[in-house]
Amino acid sequence: MSEIIRVDNLSKQFGQVQALEDVSFSINENEVFALLGDNGAGKSTLIKILSGVLQRTSGEIYIHGEQVDLEDYNDAEEMGIETVYQDLAIAPNRTVAENIYLGDEILLEGPLGRLLNFVDDDRMEAGSRELLSRLELDLNPRSEVKNFSGGEQQSVAIARALQSDPEIVIMDEPTSALSIEATRRILELIKRLRDQGVTIILISHNLENIFEVADRAAVLASGRLIGVEDLEGVTDDELVGMMMGRERRSS
Repeated sequence: MSEIIRVDNLSKQFGQVQALEDVSFSINENEVFALLGDNGAGKSTLIKILSGVLQRTSGEIYIHGEQVDLEDYNDAEEMGIETVYQDLAIAPNRTVAENIYLGDEILLEGPLGRLLNFVDDDRMEAGSRELLSRLELDLNPRSEVKNFSGGEQQSVAIARALQSDPEIVIMDEPTSALSIEATRRILELIKRLRDQGVTIILISHNLENIFEVADRAAVLASGRLIGVEDLEGVTDDELVGMMMGRERRSS
């Protein structure tokens, strides 16, 4: 498998607080890579650096072997990285299509459309239908998101991230507070994305979900990387121990 992203000695300091300390790992193409750790472990800081929200204090980030600087969200997007945050940040009073193209609306062709910022609803609806079909999501692009369940709203947020055709999608607790059925659908969607060539960085506290969909997991504790494990060769008890800061002994 080819490496798609690598971080070397990544560190982040807030005043006297060391949020991340010399974190290094690599992620392969078409992989679901889990990021585990208790509260305060450094997961949120790490994904914010990879999504361009925060800038690293030191260390390097490589994409396809080339060193990159992610100074803001636009830089990350240009490098093929999109993020679905836990709070979703959707617009409930707007339609599915309007949410999918939120901030990236398609304007009517011609000078009048550009001058008056008139959006092309038909083209956005058509694009949304094509994307939803590819993701196998049974959602009506014309429906307002406020009428959807939590799982359906999460699906809309993921679809919006996929609208730019990214190579890497970071998902922060995508099944948090969802029903069992909604969780199952989101996990199936993650598997489909991997099968379609998307690399997923998955943050979750639910080890059962992690074992179901992830290939490997990096475990953080107090800002340090405790280890990266192939999930076929590790138990949940061993992962919990690593999340508490204990290095795993090789068998």
